[in-house]
This record gives sequence, structure tokens and C-alpha cells, in this order.
Amino acid sequence: MAPSTSEPLAVPPHSRSVDHGRDLHEVLLRRADHHSGRRFDAHPSDAPFAYRYVTAGDDRVALQTSLFTGHMAGEIPFPREHFVMWFRRGGAEVRRRGVPHRTDGSTPFLIPAEDDFAFEFEPRQSHLLRLGPGFLEQTAAELHGGPAQRVAFDLSAEPSSAAVADWRSVMAGATEALVGELVPPLLRLEAQLSTARAVLRTWRWQAVDVPRSLRTPKTVRVRHAVEYLHAHAAEAVTPSDVAAAVGLHTRSLQLAMSEHLGTTPSAYLRQVRLDRVRDDLRAASPDDTTVAEVARRWGFGNLGRFSGTYAERWGEYPRDTLAR
Repeated sequence: MAPSTSEPLAVPPHSRSVDHGRDLHEVLLRRADHHSGRRFDAHPSDAPFAYRYVTAGDDRVALQTSLFTGHMAGEIPFPREHFVMWFRRGGAEVRRRGVPHRTDGSTPFLIPAEDDFAFEFEPRQSHLLRLGPGFLEQTAAELHGGPAQRVAFDLSAEPSSAAVADWRSVMAGATEALVGELVPPLLRLEAQLSTARAVLRTWRWQAVDVPRSLRTPKTVRVRHAVEYLHAHAAEAVTPSDVAAAVGLHTRSLQLAMSEHLGTTPSAYLRQVRLDRVRDDLRAASPDDTTVAEVARRWGFGNLGRFSGTYAERWGEYPRDTLAR
């Protein structure tokens, strides 16, 4: 089944490209320009230098195979796509939000769109899956049931061995339809959907209602703050905790959220918790739980004030949500 959307999905053009050669300086400049990267550097290994990139796919999903016999390092401050990478030979160290992650072999690792990262690649043979954020968000809407929203991945937990096995099985079955030039559009779309769903099964994520105005390089720290508040809404976090997590002073974060969202970190967190209360009430049975239990779970102790605030946001009292 195609992902939920109000308009039919246009069929993007499929393409295949090959880039190869032996000039280290030339390919370094091209890769830095392609990714809008910075501080790109490379040096040869003991083997004669050569590179080869073969890319096939479209704006939804593309698959790239790479051979690069030298070492390469650099930073990509704002990737426009989600990347999943795995190796046939070699390995890499990737730093996401300053946290280093060492990867080797065929276990896939994820680099989310719109989050800066730095890398140090060894001589390698590798595969790179590229997913358009819009397509992944539309596919994720099948699972969370709401409108398409930013998919924020939680990279603190490694995928389970069962999830990795599932990923490999899906990729083995989908690759031919993803990259083949004469594949019928419906068959290609089904392979793309299978691949996107496998990504969503493999890595932990949540849908976050982030305004389009925050999905820019200049507003990335405010977006990180919003995503942090969603991820830690069940915890006793303070505005200073949020500010420290995204590398801002508390006052700077307050001013930035006021400018871009018209609210404060504390007020935004209350709204997130109100949303969680509504989700829990809609999923619960009035025979098994009470409004008071759910409200206290999310930090609302004054039930009279909470009921009024809830009704103001949702147009009904919490007891009515629970009864439906």
C-alpha cells in the first residue's frame, strides 16, 4: 500500500551514473562539492589510487556502490538525504553530534538527514543507500497515523541482530527493482516502500511536528531542542538541560524558541506532555485507568487546572477522551 498523502505521488525519473578515475585531487573536489561539504581531505594508501562510484535510483531511493582505495575525511554540515552505509571491505569512524561511532563490515549504520556529521574513511568497498526525507516521512505516516512529519532517529541504541538480519533480507530482495533501468514504476515503488519500511523497523525513531522554518542549517540547534523535548518528555528535564544538550546558553535557547516558535522551552514541553496525555487516554480503557493516573504520569498534579488546559487545547475534557 502506498504511503498516506493527499495527492498522488508523481513518478520521479530514474537515472544511473558512473564516476571513476585515478585523480585523487579531482575526486576530492567533486565529492566535497556534491555534498556541500567542508574540510574534505584525502591521501592515498599503499595501493595505487583509483575510485569508482556507481549510483542508480531516483529522488525517493537511490543505491550507490563505491570503490575508493585511498583515505578520505571531511564534514557534511547539512545532508539533504538520509544515508545508510555498509561495507564489503574497509571501515570508517563517523561522528554524529560529536559522538564517534566506529563501523566495520556489513552491519549497516544510519546517518540522518539534516544532521551534521564528520567522517574518516579507510580504503573501502562500500554500499550507500540514499533516502529522500519526504518519501521516508510519507512512509512513516503509515505507522504513526498522522500527517507526514519529520522522522527523528534515536541513534543511542544499536539495531538488534534480528533487525539487521531483516534489513539484509529486504535489501537482497529489493536491490534489483531499485536499480534496474527497465523496472515498471509500480514494482519499483513497492521495492522503495519495502526499503523505507525496513529502515523504520531497524532504527528507533519518532515523528516530530517540526515547522518547515526550523529545517534549515541556521535553525538546526532549535530543531535539536524541539526533538530533545519530544524524546525526553517523560523525564524531569529543565530548560538548562535542553540548552546544554544542544550546545546553547539557556537564555539563548529561550530567545531562539521565542523567535521561531513563539513559546518557551517549558511551555513547549507542557504542550508535548498534553499531547502524550491525549495519546494515552485514547489508547486506554476507562475500566482500567483514570484521568488522574494519566495526568500524574505526565507531570500534571493540579487536576482542575489540567482539565481546563486540556480542554483549551483539544476542545473536550480529558474524561470525554477517555470515555470514547
